[in-house]
Amino acid sequence: MIRITTSLFAAAALTCAAGLLHAAPPTDEQIDAAIKAFEAGMNPRPANVDEYRRIADEALGDLNVSEMTGLQLAGMMSRTPMLQYTKAWGAAQDRLRSLQNKSDVEGAVSRIAMFTFDYRAAQDDDTRIDMLRKMLGHPALDEAIKTGLANNLLSMVGNLTPAVIEQSRKEILGLERLLKPEYADKLARGYIGYLTLYKAANPDNPAEQKRIRETMATLASGAAANATDERLAKSYNGIAAYLNGAFARGELIGHPAPELTINWSSDPSVTRLGDCKGEVVVLDFWATWCGPCVASFPKVRELVEHYKGYPVRIIGVTSIQNAHYDSEAEEKRIDTTGDPDKEYALMASYMKSRDITWTVVFSAEDVFNPEYGVRGIPHVAIIGADGKVKHGGLHPARPLKEKTDLIDALLREAGLPVPAPPVEPAAEGAEG
Repeated sequence: MIRITTSLFAAAALTCAAGLLHAAPPTDEQIDAAIKAFEAGMNPRPANVDEYRRIADEALGDLNVSEMTGLQLAGMMSRTPMLQYTKAWGAAQDRLRSLQNKSDVEGAVSRIAMFTFDYRAAQDDDTRIDMLRKMLGHPALDEAIKTGLANNLLSMVGNLTPAVIEQSRKEILGLERLLKPEYADKLARGYIGYLTLYKAANPDNPAEQKRIRETMATLASGAAANATDERLAKSYNGIAAYLNGAFARGELIGHPAPELTINWSSDPSVTRLGDCKGEVVVLDFWATWCGPCVASFPKVRELVEHYKGYPVRIIGVTSIQNAHYDSEAEEKRIDTTGDPDKEYALMASYMKSRDITWTVVFSAEDVFNPEYGVRGIPHVAIIGADGKVKHGGLHPARPLKEKTDLIDALLREAGLPVPAPPVEPAAEGAEG
């Protein structure tokens, strides 16, 4: 009897100890506080990845990701990349994978949250196809969309390989059922990606492509009209403009260049694109806050120098950003909200300090110009001497020879003079 009683006491003690070690699931309020702490730590932006990780770990604190629900984890991931910088990221992935086979909404959001990561890690297309079908065929997919935690679904599936698209055509085209007003505010940010995917899955049916594009444009406009947040409304309107633009319509390359409404130009002779008719025009869409844009300046300068005296004009296109950035200045960011003249004046001095030897213009159209299909900057489009767009989606930092090959071909096509090819840099270790 004594022996049994002792065992019961021992078991009770062990149970209590286990309870102390097994932390309670974090509350939504605790998670929200962690995200806010991370966001506060991001201002000013950390100098390196190690600093990002330190801030993320400190913000997460002792919250146990292994106790979080799929909805909590997916919610964090939809709001911030914080988790991916923490030491707990591996445990968070394990937790989501353990939940994704559930048939309820938690299983659906967990599967969606992990899809991109697991898709990249998959070793073969059969595995990828199986993953895609399980996600798109999940019984609680519609419920997951209603939560707002699947708002990246359409853009996420826009990065599939051709083989996966071919084998998953039915599922991809079936996503059209999600194109309805009640889902628009949840899925609109993925419409552009879905258009690309839909075209790849249904390449021989331009009429259906047009119908889907116009449907999504209308839905995005409707989401903008119903949005109470000004930034969201602007985003949805931008998506609608893109879907209605020349690039999305397939009417950019080989067609007359969409006009730019130029509100300010560093060169008074350039007030519209028509002023450059008879020249090959290189449009470089950029902004002062864009690090890759600024880093490409030496390559753009190199191109300007190569075509000096030839009918080639390089134009840097930006738009009012309500702030001017200069990493080399004492004041890194200058607010210009509501004062375009101030932003223009700062650009003039910026051009001198940065040795910008090409024309810069501010267009009334956003720098993420929907007509030219600009979704990220820097973004280069090349217009032939006949005023038609010949190339788009290029990067200004591409090797000089690659760019001159494209431009020289257009000069020859127009019967214009062509400079000597650029001298190729000597191979490393080559003898002089």
